[in-house]
Amino acid sequence: MKPTESQYLVINALQTLQLIEYEFYDGESGDWYIATPSQVLPVAVILPNGEIVPTNWRL
Repeated sequence: MKPTESQYLVINALQTLQLIEYEFYDGESGDWYIATPSQVLPVAVILPNGEIVPTNWRL
């Protein structure tokens, strides 16, 4: 599975703002994992529809 346009838009915006410390795309699930300097959401998942959710929301 390839990343979606929505995921690319989110990643590009976060990179432009220098808010990504680490990123990893899981081709099997279609999820894009990111680490940010945010204390509220330090590690998150960008879903194929572009939503950003905490990793504990993924089962």
